[in-house]
Amino acid sequence: MKRTISLLLRMLSICGMALPLLLVPAPRLVRAQGQQAPRAATDKAQYWSHADLVDIWKDLEAKQVINKRVMEGGTYSLNIRTIKEDSPPLVHAKSIDLWIIEAGNPISVTGGHLVGMKTNPNSDDMSGTSISGGVEQPMKPGDIVFIPTGVPHGFKNTKGFRALLIRWEIKAPGVGAKSD
Repeated sequence: MKRTISLLLRMLSICGMALPLLLVPAPRLVRAQGQQAPRAATDKAQYWSHADLVDIWKDLEAKQVINKRVMEGGTYSLNIRTIKEDSPPLVHAKSIDLWIIEAGNPISVTGGHLVGMKTNPNSDDMSGTSISGGVEQPMKPGDIVFIPTGVPHGFKNTKGFRALLIRWEIKAPGVGAKSD
């Protein structure tokens, strides 16, 4: 429990240092329909116990749901994630992902290009059937992967994979630019 909280707080601190450089006023990230997350506190710290996180993962797995947003900050969020073997690889046009591996031994696949790319409705995501030319990185609990905008990413070997996902929205080059 202390390791998880310490790691989460360390990563939130890193994100907090980077956010002023990256954030621009933007609409909220799209949430799964019906999913309401508590707003991020602006006047106090927020804590999540390891036991609560484990309960959320168990609930997600029982319901076959991959994500629960536990904090909404407008242009950033904290999500509890699981990934299924058939989860498609993604590219985000306007958001950055920071994955903190909590369980399992996934292999992250990043870079290269998406095969069979299509736009996902109601989000900034593009998904594909696979990644061609990507870099595979075996991961274990405690490892972290940072994924900038425009970088294809996905996971293999996802049995038992649990992660914390910190996502924040930025203004990517060329995104939202007006045409003449």
